[in-house]
Amino acid sequence: MDRRMTLDDVKWEGNSRIMYEEIIDHLGPMYRAAVKKKLEVWVNKNNVSVIREWNVKHTLEKYAPPKYCEKYMKIYEKYKTEEGDE
Repeated sequence: MDRRMTLDDVKWEGNSRIMYEEIIDHLGPMYRAAVKKKLEVWVNKNNVSVIREWNVKHTLEKYAPPKYCEKYMKIYEKYKTEEGDE
């Protein structure tokens, strides 16, 4: 049986890890665990081995409520080094 990947197993490109960590630091403890679990499920379901900056942006746009998306998008913009979506 294959071992399930954790966020420590994936490669974080550009500033994606620091974006993720700063966003997580701004969440309440209950939400931190939920977001981490949801991301790990996504990684395993989609066989993802690399998380890029645009993955952080896409996730915010798709899942965060509008007021939180606006707040956390500022973190994305602060650290972004990639241009465009791939």
